[in-house]
Amino acid sequence: MVTQRPPDAIGETLEAWPYQTYNWGRWANGRGTLNLVDRAATRRGFAAVVEHEVVELGSTLRADDVTGEADYDSDYHHELLRAGRYVFAPESDQLFESGDRIAIATHGMTNSHIDAFCHVGHRGRSFDGRPCEEVVTLESGVKRYAITELGGFSTRGWLIDVPRQRGLACLAPGDPVTPDDLAAFAGRVEAGDAVVIRTGRFAAPLVRPDDEGALDNHGNWSGLHVDCIETIARWDVATVATDGPGDNFPSTTPHCSVPIHVLTEVYLGLPLIHHLDVEALGERLSDRASSSFLLTVAPLKIVGGTGSPVNPIATI
Repeated sequence: MVTQRPPDAIGETLEAWPYQTYNWGRWANGRGTLNLVDRAATRRGFAAVVEHEVVELGSTLRADDVTGEADYDSDYHHELLRAGRYVFAPESDQLFESGDRIAIATHGMTNSHIDAFCHVGHRGRSFDGRPCEEVVTLESGVKRYAITELGGFSTRGWLIDVPRQRGLACLAPGDPVTPDDLAAFAGRVEAGDAVVIRTGRFAAPLVRPDDEGALDNHGNWSGLHVDCIETIARWDVATVATDGPGDNFPSTTPHCSVPIHVLTEVYLGLPLIHHLDVEALGERLSDRASSSFLLTVAPLKIVGGTGSPVNPIATI
């Protein structure tokens, strides 16, 4: 468990957890680790394509399975606005059209999304050490690190199918991904690659906050153990995507309830991608010698957005 200052601390040291500033001051722009997705990283992604099969990774948009604490808005709404004659054309054209709209709270426990760095702060600081109030306030909106600063990217992705490695269908909710689960990929993952982690969330039972046996006010969820961060930092990956919330609930450290969000988005400047449906991808890669593929992620251009719904594409 990361509770003491590591001897090889990255960046400047801090007196309190996490004891180091990691990637603060490393880049001049607000893209963080996405700066590592250079042409070489994108070429590696295209080189990983063998069968030219496209697999969608976004989960189907729907009402949130778990709303979390009271008054925490994480819902989804879809409304059909019209279905009938196209009113802007002459009746003689006999044109039909339909239209709808959606409203979605970006950061929930169900729908696939990517986080912007303005989403999380720690001890009053956002990424690069910027004061949270200089990044976003409810009154002024997002002033730095909006989702539009990240942009889209294509890079080589690696699927780390943790349950399959352990001989399981899925991890029991609350059973964390550990550094041992990542170890087999050491020496293969390169700077600028993406790591996609399957816990089997869509094959696992859902443990809501009020359910018997729930150990956290989010419910029980499998995610990364805090000790995985040193591996993630050492690999210099562009993003970490999971089929759950990224963090393990209950937390794996007494220092923070959401250590993975804090360590990646505040200190590493690494955007997390949440709640992907990687079941089909896991099946398709299960009998291949390599679990690498081309990953393409395109956030919506939401001005002032703290994140964006996404439907990432894996090309294998």
